[in-house]
Amino acid sequence: MLDDNRYYTHFHIASHYHGSLIGKKGAMRSRIERDTKTEIKIPRMGENKDIVVLGASPANIKAARRRINIIVMAARMKYRPTHFLSIPMNHPDVMRSFEKFKALVLKECSGRGLEESLFIRPQKLHLTLGVTCLMDNEERLHACKLLTEAKTSIILPLIKDYLPLKIRMKGLSYMNDDPKEIDVLYGRVQEDTAPPGLLQRVADSLVQYFAKAGFMDNNDYGRDNVKLHVTLLNSKYRGRQRDTGDDETQSRSARKSRETFDGSQILQKFSDYDFGVMELTDIHLSQRKTMGTDGYYKSTCIMSCSLSEQ
Repeated sequence: MLDDNRYYTHFHIASHYHGSLIGKKGAMRSRIERDTKTEIKIPRMGENKDIVVLGASPANIKAARRRINIIVMAARMKYRPTHFLSIPMNHPDVMRSFEKFKALVLKECSGRGLEESLFIRPQKLHLTLGVTCLMDNEERLHACKLLTEAKTSIILPLIKDYLPLKIRMKGLSYMNDDPKEIDVLYGRVQEDTAPPGLLQRVADSLVQYFAKAGFMDNNDYGRDNVKLHVTLLNSKYRGRQRDTGDDETQSRSARKSRETFDGSQILQKFSDYDFGVMELTDIHLSQRKTMGTDGYYKSTCIMSCSLSEQ
């Protein structure tokens, strides 16, 4: 409480979202202040300060904070993701199986638009759990804190009785409705040493935890559950520049129009292909469009799934 009998709170909001909070000619900030009977102080451009909210009661302060969080979350979803939660699937045995699969496909399949550049680099094989946009270091630190908290409160309670948890990648599927017009062909995953559905529960619970904090959309693409998939071929990779570490870097001509490929032969011949088994050892907060020294995406933080590292 301040000297003039007003309550206040302060908190960090990335400067990228300040414009959404202010609104056209300050209309959004004025509306929140009017509705919640508060005063909101937003740093000027270039100032590295927290947002301050002042009000006559704690309830007013909380109401304003909720409104601000909703606006920031909506604004966050409009930006391209910068990070994603991932489970690396690049165990040496899995990578060798993938390389064999790739060679067989290129030798035995001749579908329209099928070419080598569509295949992901084996070192980058991964299971995506959820994507997020982290605009500054404070947000990255917050996301790492959430992942650390989630280990104790969510992940370990679900998996502790099944450690070491083994994951098998077996079988193929695709994102489009027509196997002759595929954008993404992916490998399916399943539990090898745990009840079916455990991995889905882990993924859904983790995304819900981040969504509750305003960092993810738990209904991404209109789905209620995380779509567990390991991308193997992606039309987005077509014509990528092989001297970069970015699987999403394409030539300028390739970026103009995304061309699907005919994967019907791949599905007919390799629908039940077994890529092997690996142990779930950790979950990464990975940086999109990067490559570390090991060939995988650079990580902002890594959460071990071991009971011994709590």
